Amino acid sequence: MEAEALRMEKNEAHREPTAAEVAVLAVHDQFWQSYARRDLDGRFAVCAEDVTFFGTALHERAVGKAQYRAMNQKGVDEYPHAFLIEYLWKEVRTWGTTAWVEGDSIWTMGQGAASTRDLVRQTTILKRDGGRWWVAHVHGSDPDYRLREGEYMTHGNIHARNKELEREVIARTEELRAEKKRSDELLLNILPAEVAKELKEKGSADAVRIDQVTVLFTDFRGFTAISERVSPEQLVHDLHECFSAFDRICEKHGIEKIKTIGDAYMAAGGLPTPNSTHALDVVKAALEMRGFIADGKALKVAAGLPSFEIRIGVHTGPVVAGIVGVKKFQYDIWGDTVNTASRMESSGEVSQVNISEATYELVKNEPGLTFTPRGHVQAKGKGELEMWFVEKA
Repeated sequence: MEAEALRMEKNEAHREPTAAEVAVLAVHDQFWQSYARRDLDGRFAVCAEDVTFFGTALHERAVGKAQYRAMNQKGVDEYPHAFLIEYLWKEVRTWGTTAWVEGDSIWTMGQGAASTRDLVRQTTILKRDGGRWWVAHVHGSDPDYRLREGEYMTHGNIHARNKELEREVIARTEELRAEKKRSDELLLNILPAEVAKELKEKGSADAVRIDQVTVLFTDFRGFTAISERVSPEQLVHDLHECFSAFDRICEKHGIEKIKTIGDAYMAAGGLPTPNSTHALDVVKAALEMRGFIADGKALKVAAGLPSFEIRIGVHTGPVVAGIVGVKKFQYDIWGDTVNTASRMESSGEVSQVNISEATYELVKNEPGLTFTPRGHVQAKGKGELEMWFVEKA
């Protein structure tokens, strides 16, 4: 049988209840008002033999109604004062001889500044027998507690426990925020900000073609020979010092570090967000990287220690950029532009920044730079390519 339903909310007009709903609500309200007045006789006059209240049905059946009443009486003795039940909304449903009433209500206990107000969800199941409705099951709770008879949300240490829980929530929230910040920082150490955002939002990042970027490669001359003369720990320390400086230089000039491979360092300007300054940004970064290595070499030579010497190559062109794989994400770029930039490095000379014709055309009129043409230079796998050395003016 389809249920009939009536929902009533404070200060809102609704249809008139049916005769059955009126009878159900009369018994429902009598029961709860008896509870609010701490009136055991009024409450038990309404209740059927199998009334359950706040999870005590099994107890009642096990020890009998007299014992259950004694437990109720103890609660009334301990908390004898009446309180007010004010409904925010109340819903009635009827299914033949069964009815269900649920609502959110404010329970106000005490008066003035000492009063407390608690939000309670009340559910009441009623059965019709012999033309009368009887309360068969009742339950009241807030989102956190199921209260025993005679206990309210203000009882005992509940307020203290609430404050403790609030402190725990605040502490856990701060921990989660700190953990999220660490995770975000780690992700940004691996991926460009735009790509990291896309990955978090979508779970993946699309590969994109970028029509013009400037790619930089660096390599240390004689790295293998140096590695044979110093300890592995010292070698890694020196590499870390150099590459950390390169990272800072890239950040300063707004270019993206792509990766390191052994003693090679790769970066690019103009991605993931295209811009018009990528060629100049990369050339300035390359010159600063060369200066850092030159200063380090001078200190090493003065101390009688082996030192790095660097070659740097730069080329401009289109690439495809994105993430491949599902583990240990790495942002990378692909295309002939990458291969040509690598050839600019390997075809260069120590302590020089060697640039391609495509890069030269973009920076040749920039103030503060001078260029030395090298003519057509044979590049492995690429044939002869026109190249220039670039210096600060």
